[in-house]
Amino acid sequence: MPREHKSRREVVNAIKSIPSMCDLLAIHDGHFDYELDLEVIVYGRNYGGKKVGPYVRLFTYEPGETIINEGDWGGNTFYVAVQGKPDVFVNVPGKGNTKVAELPSGTQFGEMSVLAGVPRNATVRAPAGQAAQILEVNRPALRLLRKLPKFGEVLDKTYRSHGKNSIVEALRASAGLPAEMVQPLAGIAQFKVFSKNHVLIRERAPVDRIFIIKSGWIRRTHERAEDFLGDGHCLGLEGVMRDATWPYTVTLLGRTEVLEISIGKLRQNAPLREGVVRTLGRFAAPEDVGERVSFEPGVREKILAAQERLIDTGLVDGTNLLVMDMDLCVRCGNCSMACHKIHGQSRLTRRGIHVTRLEAPRPGAIQNVLSPAVCMHCKDPECLTGCPTGAIGRFTEGHIDIDSKTCIGCGDCATQCPYNAISMVSRKKPEAAAGAGFAFKLRDMLRLNADALPPAVEQTDDLLAVKCNLCENTALNPEGSSRPAYGCEESCPTGALARINPKEYFTEIGQIQGLAFLDKTHAVGHNIHRSDPPRRMLHVAGLGLIVLLTAAAIAGLASYGLGGRLAGFLNMRWITGIVGLVGTAGVMTYPVRRKVYKRRAGSLRYWLLAHSYLGVIGGIMLLLHGGSDSGGALTTALMISFDLVILTGLFGIACYVVVPRVMTKIEGEPLLLDDLRSRRDELQHELAEIASTSSAALGDLVKKRVVPRFISFGYLIRQYLKRESLDEAVRVAKEEFRHGASGAADDQRNLERAVEAAVTLRRVDALIYLHRLLKAWLVPHVVFTSLMLALMVVHIIQVIYFA
Repeated sequence: MPREHKSRREVVNAIKSIPSMCDLLAIHDGHFDYELDLEVIVYGRNYGGKKVGPYVRLFTYEPGETIINEGDWGGNTFYVAVQGKPDVFVNVPGKGNTKVAELPSGTQFGEMSVLAGVPRNATVRAPAGQAAQILEVNRPALRLLRKLPKFGEVLDKTYRSHGKNSIVEALRASAGLPAEMVQPLAGIAQFKVFSKNHVLIRERAPVDRIFIIKSGWIRRTHERAEDFLGDGHCLGLEGVMRDATWPYTVTLLGRTEVLEISIGKLRQNAPLREGVVRTLGRFAAPEDVGERVSFEPGVREKILAAQERLIDTGLVDGTNLLVMDMDLCVRCGNCSMACHKIHGQSRLTRRGIHVTRLEAPRPGAIQNVLSPAVCMHCKDPECLTGCPTGAIGRFTEGHIDIDSKTCIGCGDCATQCPYNAISMVSRKKPEAAAGAGFAFKLRDMLRLNADALPPAVEQTDDLLAVKCNLCENTALNPEGSSRPAYGCEESCPTGALARINPKEYFTEIGQIQGLAFLDKTHAVGHNIHRSDPPRRMLHVAGLGLIVLLTAAAIAGLASYGLGGRLAGFLNMRWITGIVGLVGTAGVMTYPVRRKVYKRRAGSLRYWLLAHSYLGVIGGIMLLLHGGSDSGGALTTALMISFDLVILTGLFGIACYVVVPRVMTKIEGEPLLLDDLRSRRDELQHELAEIASTSSAALGDLVKKRVVPRFISFGYLIRQYLKRESLDEAVRVAKEEFRHGASGAADDQRNLERAVEAAVTLRRVDALIYLHRLLKAWLVPHVVFTSLMLALMVVHIIQVIYFA
């Protein structure tokens, strides 16, 4: 372990010896030029009783001791060599860790992890023969140190130098660039960083440079055609061997890192030119725009639209993204409740970015995906920019998290996050619910009403920033876990939620990403929307058990009848009854599991599948158990209640399968039930206002023709059957009433407003009814189940007594 120097004077002396940072101690007229910055960086300050800083620490590393490791995530700190010359090692295939450089005193290192959000690209150790003194600098110090002219200049120069060297080294290590060409190539190359909307290449300009896209997304346009490309591509290779002009224009869609290689200088070195062409050949982007997306026009248009949406919204730059397949989501809210139970306050809001895409390259393979307003652990997170204490940062596994001990509740991270994924909550823990004993838990498990919403945060002091931390440091992910578990995903009954790597999940993005520089990311969940082996196994096992047990029961009944003895007191009536009872008992484990949030108990989607198949098995066995004689009144009531349980359960399964898919066809961007109700109230008020404030003729027209026409049962059914977009429905409706108003322009505008409000209101009504339908079956199902269980207990007691 390195030894930390606690003396602030030693830290000040170390800063004084670093050329790029010594200006922090500059004095003018007897005062420090950067007095406040110096105080918070070196000593720390109290703001309203909360400590901020210090942002630097001084360490001595023993000879050979590791300072940073290649591949580790270290987005919160970078380092400056004060004394000694640390050695730099990279992992070379077939050779292991190989020393590639020494860092002289005053050299910064590790800054790429902070500025680019990537893992460490090298291992740095204290030299074997002597100790090394290293200054550790925390991320929040950057915005203060950048005020120093020398520091900003050195940081940018170091970043560009390390960026260039890392790309060239990657070409050598993974692409086969000969080692003797590394230095000549680095000598004629430049590493550059461009901002969004920069035009990198203009059509018909001479190809005088090779561009290697290290990170970022680009749009290529040629005449009316366009396509998108991601990092790992090489542009301009065709200009090396012959004079050429660019056949397209390239515009950057976000912050982009690029390596530029001068073609003029490359041509002067024939061996280097041949080596570069050979090395970069397999990374060359297609010359023709759209060459890699050779689908029929309609499919290609939808793929391009999805790519643009994913890039513009930034979803592709998440390193661990939560997505909801809206065709599977039954709007139960169990994901958000699980988050609330685990963390004390929900960090998952079921509003966010909606994407319509093609799962496969055919027009009908449409998937509606919602990325909720929950942290996606961005590669280049904006929330880290303004944190004054460094409480929010990129931690060990590469995900973004907040250290509650150092968070001062300023809210800077919440205001910086473009996805509304960070919330401010009270530090005071809510009081535990009164009477949380066995009776309370039993009532809680059996209740049908929805969980109460947590109270709103109204205070403005003593706050804490919270966000999704991938359920780290909770009972869901105990130390030594073989795989990560996420509470929202584990508690989804249909498997609609999945934690994914967007570049792997969205195949349209994989199509435009190059082969070079594939960064490793931290662990994400399995892509359960594409492949879920346990789910397939449960389907096979469930169907197999149904067929096997049914066949065995029918064969036994054919051979022995219901009363024929098999062994001892056992006959087919006892056997079918016992198997049916076991199936029923297995069915009742699902509502118990549904209330388990804080520990691993298997994904709820598997429990729901087992619940369904065990219900079918229990139903078949008990129907066979009853035979053709329903028995007395008690037994008859039991069989009727059992049939009703089966029927309501089957209706519920049908609702879960059909309703979400109908909703996604007509709702556009998904809305919560509360949002829909609010929108309905707004539209009703708007219609009433138009009818009351317009001319008498227009008011009568709205009341007698517009409202009856669109607020009708037939128009409601049309919403489900026609499944047209809302814009199209409004257009058709306006055309229908195009000549309905008088010639006055105000009347015509008000009529169009009324028609649009009425059509939209009916669409909202259709969605509200679907939301209700998803829960309508649950109350009778639970009531009949409770009745059946009570009658079954009486029946079992009766049978045992008379037996």
